[in-house]
Amino acid sequence: MALRPLAWLLAAGAAGWGALALTEEPPAPAAAVPADAPPRTPSPVLQMMGLAAPTTTTTATSAPAADTDTGAEARLLDDLVRHREAALPALEAFARTWPARALALYDGLLTRWAALRLHAQAMQALDRAPLAEDMRERLRQQLLERWAETAPDQAARWALNTAGQAARLAPLQDRWLQQDARSATVFATQLPPGALRQALLDEGLSRWTAQDGASARDWLRSMAPLPELDAAIAQHAASDELAREAPAEAMALVARIASPEKRWQAWQTLAAHLHDIDPTQTAHWLAQAPGLTVLEQQRLLDGQRSGPGAVD
Repeated sequence: MALRPLAWLLAAGAAGWGALALTEEPPAPAAAVPADAPPRTPSPVLQMMGLAAPTTTTTATSAPAADTDTGAEARLLDDLVRHREAALPALEAFARTWPARALALYDGLLTRWAALRLHAQAMQALDRAPLAEDMRERLRQQLLERWAETAPDQAARWALNTAGQAARLAPLQDRWLQQDARSATVFATQLPPGALRQALLDEGLSRWTAQDGASARDWLRSMAPLPELDAAIAQHAASDELAREAPAEAMALVARIASPEKRWQAWQTLAAHLHDIDPTQTAHWLAQAPGLTVLEQQRLLDGQRSGPGAVD
């Protein structure tokens, strides 16, 4: 009997719950979710319990554009030094989009590659650069100036062997003559016959004889007579300076002039200098001149007695 109140309470509770269940409003139907709606983010609690994978809100972002990335050029230059030709396509793509900014990049590339003695590779990179021709020409000239300072022989050979670049040989040889007149002059003898070869030979010998006449004369004596050397030899050998300093060497050089007409003109000029120096020794010097016959010696002496221009 003592348990009846408890049973009654349980029965009453069950009846109450049933009544509540009968009076509770049915749940609202789930709203349709659009197919393109973003997935609902699970609650943090569910994520902590491991019942849902953590989610992150993603925003479509791209790599920083080169026009806002101030470090893009520096990274690209670094790649060009480390990877060299392999990095050129990236530089060319940059240049097609930002040609004005690419000019500084190409200048940096040429400076760095020139420091590594990669002048020829730098020229090739410049040839394929998508830049305006006037920009490319300005950079090419700057590179050639750097090249001429460190390896003028290579720069000259590049100009000789590259189509359309022969006109650059003269200024390049000018730099070369300042550093090694002998090599620059010998290089000129290897050029194809023509006006350019003649001009470079004349300039080379003129500068070489002025810098180191003894060395230049030794080289000339080792060479077979060349018509292209006649003008330079005559200018040096028949000069008053050499006639006073070394008359025997002057006469030996005049004798090597290939053209008979130019050789005779040089003999006349040299004989006049010898006469001015010491008229009493002129006959003695001419008697030792290689290649002069006795008749030619006499003609030169008669010309000096008759005055300048009397010898024909």
